[in-house]
Amino acid sequence: MTYCSDETSIEYFAIKTITYKSVVDVCVKMKKIQNFFDSKKTEHKFKQAGTGHRLNEQRQIPVATNSQPSAAPRVTPAASAQRAGEAALARLQPDRPLSASARSARAKALAEIKAEKAAAGQISQASASKTSPPEQPSFHDDQAPVSVSGIFFECPLGCSSVFPRSSVNEHLQECLLTRLLPEKPIEASAKMIHTLNKDKEKRLVGIEIMCKYIDNVCNNPTEEKYHKIRVGNKAYTEKVASLEGSHEFLQAVGFFPRMLPHQDQEENFLVMSPDAITNIERLRSSCDILRSTEPVKATLHRGVKVYQASTHATRFQLPQDFYRITSEEVKREQQHRTEEVERNSQLRTKATREAEIQKNLRRYRFALIRVRFPDGILLQGTFHATEKLSALFEFTRNMLVNDWQPFVLTDATGRKFSEENCSLAELRLAPAAVVNFSWDAAIMAEITAAQGTVQQKEFLKPELMSSIQTL
Repeated sequence: MTYCSDETSIEYFAIKTITYKSVVDVCVKMKKIQNFFDSKKTEHKFKQAGTGHRLNEQRQIPVATNSQPSAAPRVTPAASAQRAGEAALARLQPDRPLSASARSARAKALAEIKAEKAAAGQISQASASKTSPPEQPSFHDDQAPVSVSGIFFECPLGCSSVFPRSSVNEHLQECLLTRLLPEKPIEASAKMIHTLNKDKEKRLVGIEIMCKYIDNVCNNPTEEKYHKIRVGNKAYTEKVASLEGSHEFLQAVGFFPRMLPHQDQEENFLVMSPDAITNIERLRSSCDILRSTEPVKATLHRGVKVYQASTHATRFQLPQDFYRITSEEVKREQQHRTEEVERNSQLRTKATREAEIQKNLRRYRFALIRVRFPDGILLQGTFHATEKLSALFEFTRNMLVNDWQPFVLTDATGRKFSEENCSLAELRLAPAAVVNFSWDAAIMAEITAAQGTVQQKEFLKPELMSSIQTL
């Protein structure tokens, strides 16, 4: 029984081994068959692709014949799709010449990207901590709206004219000649000399020579040689006649042109009238007026504008008049703004900070300031870069409905501007900046306690809000 049992077991295991081996053999054969068919499929695909070629070999693309089925006609894309495709190609190939439509599409795409970045910047500003650096406007951005068309001035002599910076001297000269000279000839001509001649050293030399002419007459009223000035004299020609307003001043004092003999010929002279010689006190007074007169300075026109709330508040496009530097230096200044953010977060010595302030004073002429109110409304004005912070406070106060109520101005980090004797350039507000307006918290608390609630619908005067614009 045991033998039979062992024999049966051996036979069982033998059959089982043979069966397992057969299954393995079948699987191997099936795998080979599968590999065979895969290789055939791959070979068929390569044959369809055509013959191979080297990478450095010039390959000729076969031309389709009439026997081949014709491709389906290509549908012409829409105009918007064409502009989008050209803009994409422009971004991939910036050096490729672009068509007019491609340039337009590219500019539009760039403008949208910048607008999205500006909007994202506004959101990040609102959530920034007080230790974050102040917002930095992007100057001379071609896609930015024009912030101000130029620098304009107002006449200080009462004619209420507004004129561009390039014609300041011309307007002041005309106004002095037509308005002030007929009424007060000595004062008007003295103002012309100090206002229209920018070379201070040359101006002072000419003034002293004219005063010397007058002093000679006062000290020697009976000496005729001191009563006349030869126009052809070198000192007079180069140092007096070359000054704007000198002829008008000498005529106002009493010198009039006459032809007199000189070295066997007649020449032009300025001769003082007998009536003027007798009034010594008036002559001495004219010298005092000439020496002490201050130049007439045109008043900067603020160019007040009010804008709706906008994501472009910190974007500025400024004319060259705002800078004392060239346009190339302005572009480099735009790059330095990014580096400046990093510098502001680092510790610097007092000497380094003062050196940068002096550099800014030499770099900028004017500052364009936008005051942003809690409702987002923007008040814009133009200032001299050397004007004090107090001028900005006065400007803002004059535009308020409640001009009696104390307020504070802060930067993007919440830092208060309190150094009213510091210039705008020293406070890093030139050539352009945005400051935030808010009522003084202590005063508002007192008003709230007294009235219960405070409703502030509008901050600016109605006449300003009636001319509000979109930035």
